[in-house]
Amino acid sequence: MAAPRATKRPKFASGAAPPQRGEDDYVPGNIVEIELFNFMTYDRLVCCPGPRLNLVVGPNGSGKSSLVCAIALGLAGDPSILGRASSVGAFVKRGEVAGHVKISLRGDTADDKICVTRKIDTKNKSEWLLNGATVTKKEVIDVIKKFNIQVNNLTQFLPQDRVSEFAKLSPIQLLEETEKAVGDPDLPIQHRQLVERSKELKAFEVAIRQNEQTLNNLKALNAEQERDVERVRLRDNLLRKAESMKKKVPWLKYDMMKKEFIEVIQEKEKIAKQEMEEAARVWEDSKGPIEYVPWFQKVSAVHFWNGHSF
Repeated sequence: MAAPRATKRPKFASGAAPPQRGEDDYVPGNIVEIELFNFMTYDRLVCCPGPRLNLVVGPNGSGKSSLVCAIALGLAGDPSILGRASSVGAFVKRGEVAGHVKISLRGDTADDKICVTRKIDTKNKSEWLLNGATVTKKEVIDVIKKFNIQVNNLTQFLPQDRVSEFAKLSPIQLLEETEKAVGDPDLPIQHRQLVERSKELKAFEVAIRQNEQTLNNLKALNAEQERDVERVRLRDNLLRKAESMKKKVPWLKYDMMKKEFIEVIQEKEKIAKQEMEEAARVWEDSKGPIEYVPWFQKVSAVHFWNGHSF
């Protein structure tokens, strides 16, 4: 028995520019062949999809959905993504105990093929082969991811039974799933970063509004306190003036009393001067010769002055 060939890996890195179509019109990761054995309605089926749009046409029950289920399970998808059975054993053809799905993907060149085989049985066990060599499911998933095949993404792979679920996706969920389907692994990361930055921006905007409100409140409080300070300053000035005026009252009283005293002194001096002048005049008059007047003349004069005689 010949030894199995070494497992081939796709050589283009994720995040690189989209691969170009080759001379065969396929791009790396295109399905070039599907082989089914004892799978759902099929005993055996081999089909080769074209490089462009492929349509599966047939009457109800002819196995169109079986082909879609085979693609999902063969590319490391879980049964739950199909919206039908919850275990792989349910996809084995009725009456059989085991089956398999083999999907061939185009590699870097037309001659390079990557064959993924999934063997299933009614005991819900799966066995994985990559180019004929037994591998783990994780190894298969790693290969599938390098081709940006996402059977769990409803924008890239939409089973018939999950159409209603797809219709319920919100615009945000649709955007996230579309970003995943585009193929650039950095895109969802950048989206999450933008979301986080947006949340931070909103938090900053809220903080700015709160700070502005606080600033306005502080300005209003400061203005009110300035008015209070001005009133206190005015009160202090008035109190100082009142205290100063209170201290000046004795001096004012002193000045008034002094003025009154001076006026009294001046009045007394004036009166005294007049009296002295009168006394001096009398004195001067007294210095003249004394004229003798007989007594009877004096009596007559008195009598005449009184208007009657003695």
